[in-house]
Amino acid sequence: MKFLTATLCMVLSGNALAELLTDYAWGVPVDASGTEALYQVVLPQSVYQGVTRSDLGDVRVFNGAGEVVPYAWRPRRALQMTPESTTLTLFPLKMGAGGRIENASIHVQRGADGAVTVDVTGGDGKTAAGATVVSAYLLDLQNINLPLQALELGWEPAQDFAGRLRIDGSDDLSYWTTVVAGAPLVNLEVGGQQLQQRRVELPRGNPKYLRLAWVEANSPHGMPVLTTVRAEFYPNLVEPPRVWMEISATRGKSPGDYEFGTRGHMPVDRVRVQLPESNTIAQVEILSRNDAAQKWQLVTRGIAYRLRQSGAEIVSPDFSVNGVSDRHWLLRVDQRGGGIGTGVPVLQVGWIPHHVVFAARGNPPFQLVYGNRDAKPAAFPIDTLIPAYRDDLAARLPLAPTGAVQVVNVNAAATLSQASLGGESRLHAVTDWKRISLWGILVAGVLLLGGMAWRLAAQLGKAPAPDGGKDDQA
Repeated sequence: MKFLTATLCMVLSGNALAELLTDYAWGVPVDASGTEALYQVVLPQSVYQGVTRSDLGDVRVFNGAGEVVPYAWRPRRALQMTPESTTLTLFPLKMGAGGRIENASIHVQRGADGAVTVDVTGGDGKTAAGATVVSAYLLDLQNINLPLQALELGWEPAQDFAGRLRIDGSDDLSYWTTVVAGAPLVNLEVGGQQLQQRRVELPRGNPKYLRLAWVEANSPHGMPVLTTVRAEFYPNLVEPPRVWMEISATRGKSPGDYEFGTRGHMPVDRVRVQLPESNTIAQVEILSRNDAAQKWQLVTRGIAYRLRQSGAEIVSPDFSVNGVSDRHWLLRVDQRGGGIGTGVPVLQVGWIPHHVVFAARGNPPFQLVYGNRDAKPAAFPIDTLIPAYRDDLAARLPLAPTGAVQVVNVNAAATLSQASLGGESRLHAVTDWKRISLWGILVAGVLLLGGMAWRLAAQLGKAPAPDGGKDDQA
């Protein structure tokens, strides 16, 4: 019996581990030479429409010898990118004696060659031409499209001083709002140690102009002249590009219901509703389900509109959803106000495609295969396939965290046209008669042993007593 059980376990485990190309319905050849260690492939739309699992657990990568190679899913996260700092032009604002920069009028002119000229007019209406006293500085930020995080200032002469700088912001040079009330700037030397504070933090915002002026000073030599300013920017998130698919609608069972189908398990995170008629506003709900037998589940709700204004159309922004991979979708339109008219809407779904990274073990051609109802997830964690993985290194990923720095290039590989392997039969559950027969043998063996044990117990119960079965006599 032990031999029977061991043999059965070996057969079952070998049957589960030995995967063939024909176990999968579809395959996409991968254009990778195999001369590098790692390659990454962007999943085409056909994969999402051919898998049987929403978690992509039935995806594999095979080499030319028909062997499964190690692979992992690359995280689909937005990358935080910090723009490089840049040097800005300082425009000194000069006023006459006793003049206050708060009362002055500032005018900025741009020439045809892009040159900028700044004119200052005092509160009495007189220009400050010929004035030598610098009362403040102007920064022109109209060509800066990123929000400033900080300013790093340079000055001369480098003499000891400690002061505070006020920074005001404006969009029209007429109305100013205080951005920083009094940022400390310091340049001191004590006992051979240099103490400097050159950096001024800014709240998030994007004014067109900044005005810098000293509000408090403590220096026997007077305040220095600002000569340079370098702008630092807030980090911004850069999302990978999305793939969009347009889906036609069919009217649902109830008025205002419109059904759509993706025919796949795309990880949808954006939904775009295109209304059929202009000047339409409607309250809508977006629902989804993976199977026609399931109940609809609410995904999101909001306002969809399409308005015409000044000869141009204004449409509602995309609806943000949380990576829904269901195959069936429903747009439910509130019928108050007439709904959306007589036409039918068009739905566009967008998603950030997965990147599969695989080790080019063995010889090409490599093939991305999918579509197997019985397959289980087999992907490695990304930091197991690529130790010390970091998102911000993009295609260049560190392999060795200690010793000499080693870098592995993850090369991009293109996918070709989809080809049939095991066919659509692999998309449906199949009866594994071999497995059933083996389990039948095991059950029969257990029943046989049970019967033998029962017969043996019955025979032991009928055995005669040791003394021949006679009673003791006095």
